[in-house]
Amino acid sequence: MQATWSDQPLLGSVLVGHGVLEEDDVEEAVRAQSGSGERLGEVLVGLGLICRPELDRAIATQSGHELDEEVGFGSGLRAAIERRHRDRRSFAIS
Repeated sequence: MQATWSDQPLLGSVLVGHGVLEEDDVEEAVRAQSGSGERLGEVLVGLGLICRPELDRAIATQSGHELDEEVGFGSGLRAAIERRHRDRRSFAIS
């Protein structure tokens, strides 16, 4: 049997489960999404609540896949971008 969208967890739930977002962040994005026609992930990135690699990982998890983490040259840059994004977000919350 093929999986359907109803078999998959909601994107917001995946992001909250990973500790990337709080429930309030998801609710804010859903309100911003209302009537825009944009996908929730794009709204979250546009609001600066998550970065693109966080969205990619959450979508992979949502569909039951695990993204391979690259190691070696360049992989530290992605981690630095994500860390900077998290730091900026927690500074804005304080």
